[in-house]
Amino acid sequence: MMVFNGNLSMRFKPAELHHFNWLFGVAPCFPLRASKINIIIDPTKFYDTLCERFKNASRRISVASLYIGTGDMEQKLLHTTKENVVVKKMKFSVILDYQRGTRGEVNSKSLLQEFLDVAPEQCNISLYQTPRLHGSWSKALPSRYNELVGLQHMKLYIADDSVLLSGANCSNDYFQQRQDRYVEIVDPDLANFYCELIDAVSVYSKKCTKDGTICNSQYSKQQMVKEMNKVVSNHIEKWTAAQEVKFRADGHADTWIFPLIQMGEFNITQDEQVTKRLLESAPPNSKLKLATGYFNLTDQYANTLLKDCKGNISLLMAHPNANGFLGAAGPAGGIPHAYSLIARKFWQRILDSKQTDRIQLLEYERPGWTFHAKGLWYYPAGSGVPWGTLVGSANLGQRSVRRDLEAQAAIFTVSRDLQERLHEECSQLHIYATECGEELQNRKTPLWVRATVGLFRSYF
Repeated sequence: MMVFNGNLSMRFKPAELHHFNWLFGVAPCFPLRASKINIIIDPTKFYDTLCERFKNASRRISVASLYIGTGDMEQKLLHTTKENVVVKKMKFSVILDYQRGTRGEVNSKSLLQEFLDVAPEQCNISLYQTPRLHGSWSKALPSRYNELVGLQHMKLYIADDSVLLSGANCSNDYFQQRQDRYVEIVDPDLANFYCELIDAVSVYSKKCTKDGTICNSQYSKQQMVKEMNKVVSNHIEKWTAAQEVKFRADGHADTWIFPLIQMGEFNITQDEQVTKRLLESAPPNSKLKLATGYFNLTDQYANTLLKDCKGNISLLMAHPNANGFLGAAGPAGGIPHAYSLIARKFWQRILDSKQTDRIQLLEYERPGWTFHAKGLWYYPAGSGVPWGTLVGSANLGQRSVRRDLEAQAAIFTVSRDLQERLHEECSQLHIYATECGEELQNRKTPLWVRATVGLFRSYF
């Protein structure tokens, strides 16, 4: 486990946040004004913002996503971006997942090849492949199923000094009627932090070349695991030390950003550590509103919520009708049922421990929409607005903790304006939420799902 040497003498000034002073010892802190944060609620606005930022960038564009879709909206975005990259001769970096980004004849990789055709020296197109699939395993497992093993799951969209943190992929589904979260932060240091992270992961990934081939990573599985841990750990520690100086010099900040990285494959567990401790640190009578597109709590998170957390909890998840796997062919079609079964078992633990007054389960259902939002909002005792949030790509489940690469951020603020905007975001998501404990108990689950969910729980 990684140990960071953050200066614990740094502290949140307001008493309402003293419970979370330990954060300064876990991750670098980026202090700024709340006016530098833009909270987007609507997926179409997310798309419009990406188009505007990539069109107007002047120095760099850097993207981390699971994949880039191949529809008209994505192609329009890429065309606008390519024109800007070529005209302004700026750096363009993209890292996607290899398995997902090369699925099908027309795919993310084939679309991005156009950038290498016109500006190869300015572009770095990388495809991450989990070391679990190095060697013969990559070809032994069929397409789609090999994606279960581990993915590049970070969602970062950077244009110059703007960082858009999200759980949304760069795909038309996520631009229209799939609800996610999108928080834009304008800060040059934070943008540098995430750009350097993308570049670091790219070093250990496959490279797309001008001639259309894919160049394999030169690192063995053992080398990759060892060196990725070292490189990412050094990256975090470097920025932690640098930000201590900035934190002391900046007396005007009202908001503090703590970037969190989770790469369980490489023993980088910041997000897991912070999420668990946030749940443990929340004082009595505070509120924690959690959300996840896919309900599959790790045992550690579930036990923390039931045994160690003192705050009041609501947990919002996708109703089966709002699950992105609804109607999928083959075994994937059973995934919504599996999530409901897992949620039902957790609800039974709530009942058994007589905590229905403290812990509430909710489901999001909106006609024609799917739900992919994730994160956490922290409301201090007596407050009608949140003072903190977790936002990014990580769900609260096994995949995020153990298999995938995730990028998240903890945001705390004393700005009333930002607190109200966070509350508005949270409230908008909950408009389509209903309590589901009793319904979960009565919901039917196919026999084959009940028989297999335990075996494959860590894969979805």
